[in-house]
Amino acid sequence: MGAAEFRDKRHNQRAIQMLAQKALRPTDSIPQGADAPADAKGTYRFLENKRVSAEPLWKSMHEETARALSDTSQVYVLYDTTALMFSNRPATKGLGTVKGLKCEALLMHSGLAVRPDGHVLGLLHNAVWARPPEEFGKTVERRQLPFEEKESAKWTRGVAEATAWRDQHSPATRLVHIMDREGDVWQVLRELAASDDAMVIRCAQDRSVQTEHKRIRPHMAAQPVLKRQRIDVPRKKDQPARRASVDVRAAEVTVCAPKRVAPDETVRLCAVWVHEPSPPAGAEPLDWLLWTTLPVDTAKQAMAVVKAYKRRWRIEDFHLTLKSGCRIEDSQLKTVGRIETWLTFCSAVAVRLLQLTHWARSDPDAPCTEVLSDLEWRLLWSHHHRRPVPPGRPPPTIREAVLMLGRLGGHLGRKGDGLPGVRCLWKAWTRFQLLVDGYHINP
Repeated sequence: MGAAEFRDKRHNQRAIQMLAQKALRPTDSIPQGADAPADAKGTYRFLENKRVSAEPLWKSMHEETARALSDTSQVYVLYDTTALMFSNRPATKGLGTVKGLKCEALLMHSGLAVRPDGHVLGLLHNAVWARPPEEFGKTVERRQLPFEEKESAKWTRGVAEATAWRDQHSPATRLVHIMDREGDVWQVLRELAASDDAMVIRCAQDRSVQTEHKRIRPHMAAQPVLKRQRIDVPRKKDQPARRASVDVRAAEVTVCAPKRVAPDETVRLCAVWVHEPSPPAGAEPLDWLLWTTLPVDTAKQAMAVVKAYKRRWRIEDFHLTLKSGCRIEDSQLKTVGRIETWLTFCSAVAVRLLQLTHWARSDPDAPCTEVLSDLEWRLLWSHHHRRPVPPGRPPPTIREAVLMLGRLGGHLGRKGDGLPGVRCLWKAWTRFQLLVDGYHINP
């Protein structure tokens, strides 16, 4: 926030203070998170200032992430769109709609940079917009628009911005752009097939291919099984997390463009099909058909594509943390511009909470002083063990610190429980900051 390009440097100082307060108490509202009434008033003045906008704040965050890419030869960029719901906000100006005219919302499309080991680096792209209520129900008319004017162009714009930041600050790093089925758009496939970077995009439709089977799904079903593998399936609203036994097939094909878009165009892509032939009773079978420009000649290469796509859940965690952990949808701000500016602070904190969650998995033996101050880890250790820190005791590892934090959030830490998740840690972090505040009041 200190690097944001504001005309008045006092705005940078206020932004730093606002971010620090939000980071200490992610779930609190602006008045609750302020140390004093004057701090809350300063935050509202900052958000209402006509010379302040979200653009320089997004820019500083994206630039910081782009610099962090330089330490890694290959980075995944995970893209997704989420709806931020602001129902029953008649005083808030500029909101759009999703699903129905009474569903007031903003849409946010993000690109999250993640190392192959799962460590979150930060955001490389964010776009926020509102669907005009007068456009609701006009799907047929929108289909006739040029691609650049359609909402689906968000995918190519996100790739362009992430690539531009990489080119400016870390040109040696290769990006792997990862998208769900909504990103299976011909213009996206064509653009990334011609790129020096790579992609993994889940197939949404049975596209035409130049093979005897004519379509990609029957063609993949005719391929030999490269590998039988057990993989973890994340939980859904109506189904618990489980392990699935899947067959993995792969092939390289020539994909034909839709006739209404570009009847003579083709692109050469690889496909990996992950299929669960015998799912448990009542469970939806796992079925991923993935487009990629990564090589898939061997079972190991095909499984590398599957592993890359599994990282896509990190951006789902980001949106979950943004909404439930930082409670952006509880905002009572009166204009979309103010909401987006506040959204930049919530996004920065959500990324930091994700980093803390996954640091224990990607670099468990690093000292916890990477994320906690000397005072913080000593307070955490003393609270967990119910005694003072012994003289000369070194800082715990990040894994040990995360497990101690997890207890504050309700994680039992039993042998089979694994590490605490992001829901547990944002609750734990808020409770932990009360301990820190208590120490400062009565050290």
